[in-house]
Amino acid sequence: MLKRMMMIFCIGYAAIYRSLPISSYPAADRRLFAYQTGKRSNMFLRSKDGTPIGPISQCMSSVKLIPGMKTLGSAGNVTDLTLIEGISDYETSTFIQLVFALTVPNLSSYSIPFATAFLHSIKLIETHFEEMCLCISDTDFYHSSLVRKNIRDTKFRTNLNQALENLSLEYGGLSYRSERVHQIRIECLKKNTPGILHRIWPQLGFASTAIGSSFAVYKKEIEFYCGEQLPLINLAVYLSSEGFFGVLASIHTDEYFLTPSTAFFEFIKEEDINQAQPKTLLISEIEPGQRYELVCTTDSGLVRYRLGDVVYCTRYLSQADNTVPLPFEQEKIPRIPLVSIAYRVGNLISITGENTTEQHVMDALQRTVQIWKQQEINVDIYDFTLYPKLDTFPSRYVMFLELFNNNSQSENKIIDRQQCILLNDAMSEIERQLCEANDIYKDQRNAGKIGSLICILVRKGTFSIFLNKILVTTNISPTQVKPHRLLKNTQHIQFFYDNKIDAALFS
Repeated sequence: MLKRMMMIFCIGYAAIYRSLPISSYPAADRRLFAYQTGKRSNMFLRSKDGTPIGPISQCMSSVKLIPGMKTLGSAGNVTDLTLIEGISDYETSTFIQLVFALTVPNLSSYSIPFATAFLHSIKLIETHFEEMCLCISDTDFYHSSLVRKNIRDTKFRTNLNQALENLSLEYGGLSYRSERVHQIRIECLKKNTPGILHRIWPQLGFASTAIGSSFAVYKKEIEFYCGEQLPLINLAVYLSSEGFFGVLASIHTDEYFLTPSTAFFEFIKEEDINQAQPKTLLISEIEPGQRYELVCTTDSGLVRYRLGDVVYCTRYLSQADNTVPLPFEQEKIPRIPLVSIAYRVGNLISITGENTTEQHVMDALQRTVQIWKQQEINVDIYDFTLYPKLDTFPSRYVMFLELFNNNSQSENKIIDRQQCILLNDAMSEIERQLCEANDIYKDQRNAGKIGSLICILVRKGTFSIFLNKILVTTNISPTQVKPHRLLKNTQHIQFFYDNKIDAALFS
């Protein structure tokens, strides 16, 4: 398994570099930033037979592999995994890894698996850059309030400081550190200016995070932080806790090749997903333009396992300009389907059998934003979630929506005048677009079986607090937390009601 895992990662990153200019290829002396998560082996929960339990992102920490494997896995990164394993607090670990990354002037790439965590890392830099600069300048993490609070072991802090000093010496020591923190401060003080990643690391080749499926809503904001000169690329590998299932097919889209060497794949048509024993198709039978739930069989023990991932077959592989360059010219390319991740089966509302998917809602929101911009209301979707309100007749959807405007100078990044308009307009326009996106929903609305959508705008930062303070628990790795498009917990629902924007404030 380990051999195949390493092979898949190598293929994924080879696909990226084959698609970029040769000048983007990293030199041997350049480091990358790939966010790492792990903990000491004795900290894992274990099954009755002693098998460690945890996310696949922590597999390098959970089992003892061949000697030096952890060091090899961290090769080229800004810091070693063995250091990260000693930090139990997520926020502190992220802060420390970012300090190491900021110390390096010529990162080759910046990669964090989930878009939410990616955005959080940038906001952490924006908020704590002064403390980060002091840590770099003095090679002393005592300047960090997070480190002082969450790492009491002075010996471990000394090890962190020594590792930071060793890293800075690669670039020139004290004089270099002074120059570097000066540059970081200059760029971080430029508020509401695009491209902070490119400005801090001018030689950065690309940034990478998950930008498909549930994470597509974050793409525009991440592109703002990347700027026009820094390519934003989808994750190189399609992976989950169940295994590694695909590699990147294009640096311009969120498409993947499925890898038959890692699993045997079957596909359930979208319209058959709710059947008890649905018919499955082989990979040779799926068609572009259709959605399918993925079923996999792996050599690690999963037999015809329904992942819950619904994939969209986008097209067959071709010599198109926006796909990964093939290693050699072929007169005839095999019938190889490309797929993108559409949504999770659990992220679906069906009050009366209308089967409204996450994709339906996202399409409706994107069209609504386009209409608003035509009306010179320049806002974008930051995030959304919804739940079925079943205690009214007829039942209806309730959506919580957070908006932002990167060009606004106001504290909440939404111009008050626009906010007032949107409070009145959001429900009707999103409702209309949702009817366009899902014909069955439209029919049920016209028949009076479903009530009109209720759209509630929430305050700036609501979703960040929800993801990082409420969903993150001691039993869940923060890098595994995904957006909750469908709320099922009454306390979570109440949290969003408590953070709604009061229309009276804008009257």
